[in-house]
Amino acid sequence: MYTFKLPDIGEGVSEGEIVKWHVKEGDEIRKEQDMVEIMTDKVTVRIPSPVAGRITKIIFPEGEVVKVGEGLIEIATAEGGAEDNSEKVVESAPSPKVPVHASEPRDRSAERPLASPAVRRIAMESGIELSNVKGSGENGRITLEDLDAYKKQTKAGREDKRSIPLEVPIAPVSEQDEILEPRGLRRLIFEKMTKSKAIIPHFTVMESADVSEILHAVDALKEKGSKITLTSFFIKAATVALKEYPYLNAIYDEENRRYILRKEYNIGMAIDTQDGLTVAVVHNADRLSLSGIADKVRDLATRARSSSLGLGDVQNGTFTVTNIGTIGGVVSTPIINFPEVAILGVHRTFKQMDSTGKQRSVMYLSLSCDHRLIDGAMATRFIMRIKELIENPLLILV
Repeated sequence: MYTFKLPDIGEGVSEGEIVKWHVKEGDEIRKEQDMVEIMTDKVTVRIPSPVAGRITKIIFPEGEVVKVGEGLIEIATAEGGAEDNSEKVVESAPSPKVPVHASEPRDRSAERPLASPAVRRIAMESGIELSNVKGSGENGRITLEDLDAYKKQTKAGREDKRSIPLEVPIAPVSEQDEILEPRGLRRLIFEKMTKSKAIIPHFTVMESADVSEILHAVDALKEKGSKITLTSFFIKAATVALKEYPYLNAIYDEENRRYILRKEYNIGMAIDTQDGLTVAVVHNADRLSLSGIADKVRDLATRARSSSLGLGDVQNGTFTVTNIGTIGGVVSTPIINFPEVAILGVHRTFKQMDSTGKQRSVMYLSLSCDHRLIDGAMATRFIMRIKELIENPLLILV
């Protein structure tokens, strides 16, 4: 019998959520046939079967969070093939205890508390021992809400019992109410955004920019068959400005409580998908032409919406651009894409008269920054440089 275990995907990933099984018990499966979709805090990946055979047991159901090295599925293989493949698994991954079938209760009391890497890190920084926290998630999984509740209980125990409660109790759930538990990509967004706001002290500066020249350039290029978009200009402008203000091209090294100023310019772009917001990365954007950036943007957006991004497509971002204007919105205060230290928001265009009475196309820009590294003066100079580049697109090319 061949037991397939969740492999080490790298980049510090220690667990993944089962999004979808492409097989069921009793199915015959071919080697390299797509078997399961796994979502980590980096990317959603499809994992093929390394062997051919018959599915005898699916150990974890969809929605379950599984640790690296835990068995996912059992496959009956032809004689002689199972032994060889089992040896390969032992070499590439540890041999943890294989859990019992997912439909049966599992005793996790002897194991370390279940929690995501983000929850473990926040607990460590807060001096909280996870074994003291009662998890409310599936199988006793500890969530960020559980940490918050534990902090408040601890604080309440130190305060006078006559103190006024800090929170109003939630009203009982009625039959008409709908309970929404974050799952899949929404769960990852939930945890990452909570961590970003909890750890990074945000501040935001805003500025307006005249985008008339860029819009004219985009229209003119379209007539010649080009598919360059506004987003391509914003990404290229960001790489120019980041070279002049390197602190904004940094990442926060949480473990060592320090910053690393990156010398690569890997610009993330927020993509709206049916499952939620995904940030894909245009690597080495400073080395690409506008046309090259446009091709990369189009390719990443297409694959993000079909859930076919690879791990490398979402790794090693140094700065993010989120184009909210494609949907609407005059201005926003975007949340930093942890562990980066800044994010640029661009918004919808609107018409405005200039001092000569000429109608111009204007949009607002917003820049959210990590105030521990970047002060207001630097952030303002950076966004003013972005404004200059956008209003004079030839400077971007130069």
